[in-house]
Amino acid sequence: MLKLLALLLVQPVPEGAVLEAHERRGAVIARLDGLPGESWQACAAACGLDRRCEAWTWRAGFSGRSARCDILSAARTPVPAPGAVTGLSPALAARIEAAGERAPDPDEVRALEAVEGEGDRPRSGDPISPH
Repeated sequence: MLKLLALLLVQPVPEGAVLEAHERRGAVIARLDGLPGESWQACAAACGLDRRCEAWTWRAGFSGRSARCDILSAARTPVPAPGAVTGLSPALAARIEAAGERAPDPDEVRALEAVEGEGDRPRSGDPISPH
């Protein structure tokens, strides 16, 4: 009962940080069954309790196999997986959100300006129009 209460007190899963019918592979810190394996929400909460966790994947139980929660040290690219749910740790999701809200630094501004300016120049292989 105390473990369940601890899981419920962890930060909520940020909106957009969960992807259904997908999983992340590799970088497994721990494979958890029992309470963290009960639902993807419990798995996400278990990830929030481990500072090393960057992502998690929960797989539903089937064919006599119990549900499982993988705590991951890296947020690798998700791949399709029916019956699985994957998500980012609350800490990583917050860092991503914060990065999206900051102004670009000078190097990023120059890179963006260079990319935007490329639309005005002919690319190699483009026909050159006479002026």
